[in-house]
Amino acid sequence: MWLFTPFSLVIVFRMFYVVAILFASNTFVFATNAIEVDLTVQEKEYTQQHPTIKVHTDENWPPFNFIQDGEVSGYNNDLIRLVADKVGLNIEFVVGYQWYEYLEKLKNKEIDVISNMKITPERQEFTIFTHYQSLTLTDGLLTREGEVFANDLSDIKSIAVIKGFFYQEVLEKSFPNIELTLTTSTEASIEQLRLGNVDAVLDAYDAINYHLQRSLEQGLVNTSLADSKVFHYLPKFMGVNKDNTILRDILDKGLLALNKKEIDNLHLKWINKPSIGKVTEEANYQNRMPILSSIQQQYLKDHDALYMCVDPDWLPIEAIKESKYVGIASEFVTLFAQRISNPIILIETATWSETVTSLKEGRCDFIPVIHKTPRRSQYLSFTSAYLDFPLALVTSENNQAYKLEQVLHKPLGMLKAGSYIEFLNTLYPDADLYEYDSLKSGLDAVSSGEIYGFIDVLPVMVNQIQTLYPELKIVDKFEHEYPFSLAVSKDNTILLGIFDKVVTSIDLQQKQKILNRWLPVVYERHETGTGYWIIISLISVALTLVCLLLYFSKKHNRQLFLKNNNLEKLAMRDYLTGLPNKHYFNEQFKKEWVRGRRSGESLSLLIIDVDSAKFFNEQYGRDAGDDCFIELARRLQHIVQRPADLLARLEADDFIILLPNTSEEGLKTLAAEIFYMVNGWGLKFDNAPAGDTVSVSIGAACMVPSHSHIEEELNRRAEQALYQAQDKGFSQLVIYKNSHDQYSEH
Repeated sequence: MWLFTPFSLVIVFRMFYVVAILFASNTFVFATNAIEVDLTVQEKEYTQQHPTIKVHTDENWPPFNFIQDGEVSGYNNDLIRLVADKVGLNIEFVVGYQWYEYLEKLKNKEIDVISNMKITPERQEFTIFTHYQSLTLTDGLLTREGEVFANDLSDIKSIAVIKGFFYQEVLEKSFPNIELTLTTSTEASIEQLRLGNVDAVLDAYDAINYHLQRSLEQGLVNTSLADSKVFHYLPKFMGVNKDNTILRDILDKGLLALNKKEIDNLHLKWINKPSIGKVTEEANYQNRMPILSSIQQQYLKDHDALYMCVDPDWLPIEAIKESKYVGIASEFVTLFAQRISNPIILIETATWSETVTSLKEGRCDFIPVIHKTPRRSQYLSFTSAYLDFPLALVTSENNQAYKLEQVLHKPLGMLKAGSYIEFLNTLYPDADLYEYDSLKSGLDAVSSGEIYGFIDVLPVMVNQIQTLYPELKIVDKFEHEYPFSLAVSKDNTILLGIFDKVVTSIDLQQKQKILNRWLPVVYERHETGTGYWIIISLISVALTLVCLLLYFSKKHNRQLFLKNNNLEKLAMRDYLTGLPNKHYFNEQFKKEWVRGRRSGESLSLLIIDVDSAKFFNEQYGRDAGDDCFIELARRLQHIVQRPADLLARLEADDFIILLPNTSEEGLKTLAAEIFYMVNGWGLKFDNAPAGDTVSVSIGAACMVPSHSHIEEELNRRAEQALYQAQDKGFSQLVIYKNSHDQYSEH
């Protein structure tokens, strides 16, 4: 039973809209070439006080960042121009320095932004990075024709790299036997190879190609390192000084505001040129846009704007506040607008019933969040579901708490024109159900005793209780997840096809980031007995009363423990690290297993265990242990970048990564990067099982989902592999093998 009582003194929700930092209050009238950026008061003050930002400029790293004919050129420079324009900033490009000198200038606050940086532990000491990528590249290895080297660089003696670039840090740590020649540009590195001074050049694959195609250099071969265990697709971000979080947040909003047309124009100018590798276009910081048919493209050209109707009062999912569209769905609509480039104009309605009627009668083109029912399917068409939430039953604090099945004979309310009444009438035809025009009228009826309870989706009910109705409580949460789709009118099949592609282009990781900004995190305040003893001392309570107080305190704490356990299952995030929790992971795991069973694609699973975490806590304290897990989670998030992959916290000291459409070689590559990250981190841990720093063990397994197994089999194999890794001595990767040699050590 789900019971929220006055014990809220010890259970505190950090509710939905408080943590919504991006576009929670945007007016959804999108221009064809721009999306309005809604800055906070503090951010606006910053732009007024610092109207011009200083941005680094490479002199010779084409096609991304270079100077041509005295003009600052390249993909990243054009990108930051767009971003600055979105947020109302001016740019002063700082030229004339080498890369390593720009790093020092950022560290010393002499410049504000480096527009293309890979994340490394050393840089994180003085830099914070945007959440959204500015560029994703594949690395390239340039060698002389006829000379073949191993993909792991083990047989290369000397390499030329640009001084201060990411490659220098990696090579110095992972390949100390390779002699490095440090240069000032890609062109200078290639010259060192041409003169025979080095065996190879390491740089961005496309930067190397740019020079080769313009110099017509013969006898050199540029090899992509996409399959390398160390060098592969790694994103670049915009970096600012560690103390300047407000500028980082402003840049993030500017990046998020770029729409499809602007990105397409940027690609046409730089990325679609023959000198640029296709991989760069596919791995831009924005996800790949949906591919629309000629008929669908023509439809969008013929319609200057699309009109949207929404529920005006349904936070945290959606609402209209001061003529602005806000809530979870508002962020999804931002992504929809980027993918179609047409303006989306909000049509205001007063009630949900009016919203549904407006779409039915053609006054708007679509509703972004609506549940599909047989009755609605008679006049509406629906995309694939992209959101789902459980239903909850709310009643007065003074009422006895019952589960839904126990109160079907009592009057229960829900929104008029909502789908719940159709759903519940099917399940419980004898239920006493009433419809209300708004949440307010329905919840007011509960507060006044007119009806026993009200039913709506869980996050909406929690939001109402926390903000407007503290006298109400949630007494039951339905196990059934209620899915929501986007809907258009029944005859608008072309627009339905467009939005179906748009909805499915929103990947799981992107969806989770949006939900993480809105859905609740549960915190527990630890109680102490101080208050009780003060009371006892003041009124000289007899020993019998003390015993009674202790008894009720123990009973109360037990109730609190049970309630917190239930609330933790409700939350979709781990309370400490902010990652998806086990409950959410298991739900997505099942979906990916079913998807893999249909497609026949491999599904890989990695379980990461912090070696001797219990001993670490005993040695350094619980707070240090928590800090360790928080930092490890943050670092893992920088590694797990592929949109379809899912990183979650499984148990106290275990993390888990699900890799759809990934072979054993792919999971080896990711595991190698994790070990490299942990070794580079070097968190002190005296007398650790694998040295003097924190280490991890990884168990992994790869399967092609089939009807002969359920997803638990893949999890079982990964767990068995983890046990083997720990038995072998920690800090190892073991991959489960379905053969006589059951495990593969690495």
